[in-house]
Amino acid sequence: MDITIHLEEEQADKLKYIQQQTNQDAAVVLNRSLAEAIDAYYQQIRSSPLDPLAQLRQSKFIGCFKGEPDLAANSEENFKAIMNEKYDSR
Repeated sequence: MDITIHLEEEQADKLKYIQQQTNQDAAVVLNRSLAEAIDAYYQQIRSSPLDPLAQLRQSKFIGCFKGEPDLAANSEENFKAIMNEKYDSR
């Protein structure tokens, strides 16, 4: 597989520095770095759950609200009660 990359100036300077310090060809340095980056990213993805529900359960979103535990199940009744309370003309 052939891949063409475009480096920002800062990364190109770092690559030149690595080449000077290690006497390695740019292709060798890039292949090693890319392989390490792919392996690390692969492990990160493999170790994290891809199930959206599992991700939500691990997030800080769950448990950050206070309310009745059956809020969704009784949403229609709750809405009617709020509207009656707000617009009751008594």
